[in-house]
Amino acid sequence: MIVFNEDGCIKCGACEGTCPTSAIAVKPDTIIHCDTCGEEPKCADVCPQGALKAEEYEIADGVTQIRLVFNSVLCDSCGKCEEVCPQETLKVTGEKLKEVEGFCVMCQKCVDICPVDVIGIPGVKEPAEYELDLKGKGPVFIDDCVGCGTCVDDCPVSAITLEEVGSPITVNDDCIRCGLCSQTCPWNAIFISEKIPVKRSKEITSFTFDSAKCIGCNTCVEACPGDFISANSASLTVAIPSVCAACGLCAKLCPVDALDINVEWGEGAPVDAEGIGRDVEKCDFIGACANKCPTEAIRVVTKTGMSCPALVETDGEPSFVSCIRCGACASMCSNDALKVEQYEVTIDGEAVTRDRIAFNPSKCDQCGDCIEACPYDMIHETENPKLPIAGFCTLCGQCIQACPEDALCYK
Repeated sequence: MIVFNEDGCIKCGACEGTCPTSAIAVKPDTIIHCDTCGEEPKCADVCPQGALKAEEYEIADGVTQIRLVFNSVLCDSCGKCEEVCPQETLKVTGEKLKEVEGFCVMCQKCVDICPVDVIGIPGVKEPAEYELDLKGKGPVFIDDCVGCGTCVDDCPVSAITLEEVGSPITVNDDCIRCGLCSQTCPWNAIFISEKIPVKRSKEITSFTFDSAKCIGCNTCVEACPGDFISANSASLTVAIPSVCAACGLCAKLCPVDALDINVEWGEGAPVDAEGIGRDVEKCDFIGACANKCPTEAIRVVTKTGMSCPALVETDGEPSFVSCIRCGACASMCSNDALKVEQYEVTIDGEAVTRDRIAFNPSKCDQCGDCIEACPYDMIHETENPKLPIAGFCTLCGQCIQACPEDALCYK
């Protein structure tokens, strides 16, 4: 049985790409794979033709495992195996000689290719342990950055700098804690507001090697963080993989441009993609939402030049700014007075969980670290001893109820 330590998985997709039977699917937030149903595979039990069979397989000296064997000649594509598969990896393809896919044959290719060794086989090779303590690491934490620069271009505020390919990135004070860099990083090297990111999907559309240009320097071999590239000393060339983490470090460091890689990325999910949504077309900058918010987490400048909730006149243009629950304030709070919590809201009749900021005034020592950390200048001191700081969104929804234009909603 193949096992995964998902805590350490970098979602590179190498295991999925190398699996000969399509028994692994790497999703942005999880891994789906055939686990042979605890060595009692249901697909083999229900197959009326005996096309799928479970057999004992000696995987190491004295160690046997159950594997699945498929006989295409016997398969009539009835689909019973697909119906009972608890992992939903089994699929009837209708393709000749490969009528069914998604079953594990224990070939161990996924184990061999994993660059962070988090795939294993109990009793043979245990998956690597992965311990990452983000507590106290602050709004931006960079850990063993390989300097591939994949995150640089995607930063919406150009807050990330890569001085030299292969050297760690730096993040400046313009960072808005949106989290796109963390979702994009192929090697789990950057974390925003102490959160484990849901990775963006990606697909290598092309990865080419021009042997005529290669000078056999092995720069790419030595640079690849996952050891995906191997040297061919006989011909002074290299062998590139069909699947990898897609960081492109090899291509960027190649002195003769013999490598070229193109990657198609899925959409990211910035922290403000979920929570309170605002319909810009409906918003009339009335300020009722800001005046109703119990924690002053919204600021509105009305069309009449009134700043809400302060209720002071200003010459600023009509505007709307709110806490997006990025968690930067909570990541800097040494007393746990501020925390990011999961909260259940209803969207289109369905209950979903969203991040909210929770505040315990009794733990607050008014150090001001949260104020400095807030990238939107929302957190501020108050004169209310029961609420010494304000500006954080608890996702209470009072702003939604107060808006006369129905411009706000949960999303």
